[in-house]
Amino acid sequence: MCRKSDDTSLRHPNKTPRTIWLAALFCALFAMAVPRPAIADAAVVQKDRVNIRQGAGTNTAILGRADKGAVFTVTGATGQWARIVYGEGSESYISGDMIQCFRDISVTGSSVRIRKSPSLQAAVLGGAQKGDKLTVLSYQDGWYQIKYGTGSGWISADYAKPGAAVTLASLSVQNTAATNPSASLPATDNTANPSAQLPQTGDPYHIFDSAVVTHQARDGVLSGKIITLDPGHGSFADNGLLDPGAQSPTLGIWEKDINLDVALKLKAVLENMGATVWVSHMGSTKLSLSGRAALANQNASHMFISIHTNASEKPALSGHSVYYYAPPGDVRLGSQRLQRQALAEYVQHSMVRSVGRADLGVKESNFVVLRETNCPSILVETAYLTNGEEESLLARGAFRQRLADAIAQGVIQYFAAAK
Repeated sequence: MCRKSDDTSLRHPNKTPRTIWLAALFCALFAMAVPRPAIADAAVVQKDRVNIRQGAGTNTAILGRADKGAVFTVTGATGQWARIVYGEGSESYISGDMIQCFRDISVTGSSVRIRKSPSLQAAVLGGAQKGDKLTVLSYQDGWYQIKYGTGSGWISADYAKPGAAVTLASLSVQNTAATNPSASLPATDNTANPSAQLPQTGDPYHIFDSAVVTHQARDGVLSGKIITLDPGHGSFADNGLLDPGAQSPTLGIWEKDINLDVALKLKAVLENMGATVWVSHMGSTKLSLSGRAALANQNASHMFISIHTNASEKPALSGHSVYYYAPPGDVRLGSQRLQRQALAEYVQHSMVRSVGRADLGVKESNFVVLRETNCPSILVETAYLTNGEEESLLARGAFRQRLADAIAQGVIQYFAAAK
């Protein structure tokens, strides 16, 4: 995997001012051209013969295997699965239980060269000394791409070791398992999860292809209730591109990942209270917005909740809001106006009271997923990814758990009031 290099005797070649200026310009342009991974930057495999899969689940195709010590660039997370760069760069996944993520490296060699590209023939940009800690941007064929000055450079993995372990994503659904042992989470690649079951395909709309439901008989305050959760964004467009939603400016977190993690945490809480919970997708889906609503209609849901994260071009904006839609003149939706508005108010008040942040209020808007659902439905907009303070909060699993708990309390209050 790693290649030996001659990068242990650093030289300082003479450079003209023009050469230095061109090198700096190249680094800046190169750094702009290389997308910063949204979550943990690299991961080292902890066991031998670990499966690399096409999707985030044990029911997806195996693309290859990795042995202990293999390193991959991590570009995101879906549940407990890390999305990695593998092979020709196609999207691939590896179980989060099988890897250790890290965000920096420690230099182990003396006077190690930092190069312009991952090659021994590449120009030398500078050097690092033993013990230096460098921020990792990516990994490629035995080389780490690291942050260097205002740009980036490459250092041989033969002379560096992974730094301190970090949680997969700041989006670890393991936090849910730790606080709620009954939580139903995606199966890891060596653990069966008989309670999680993919519905059969072949229905008229083909809408169940990416939906997940847990069938468990549990007593609780929500026994007998069917709830559909819809993590916002994550849809593939007709051109094959994935809609990730907004991206936070500092940490580079994608909205779709926040939405999914809150939905999975909420799913676990609601199931623990006896509800049967459907989730429209587990990270990506071909469902249209109408298809997401149709899922709730076909499984006879008592409630539909679409989960989003706020974003704005104005970084000062912060807070939560909840949307509903039930125009008084609409024969179908108008009859549910009081129920839909009440559900929105219970959830909004619970989030503000339990989680804090600004109260942006309950609003009415003609969103497809609200217009086309037959049951009481809401669209939750949690804190702002584009606000510096709330971006930091949303990056914490504990904060996302508090959001899920608050939404669940609003759901309980709604059903209690409806009796």
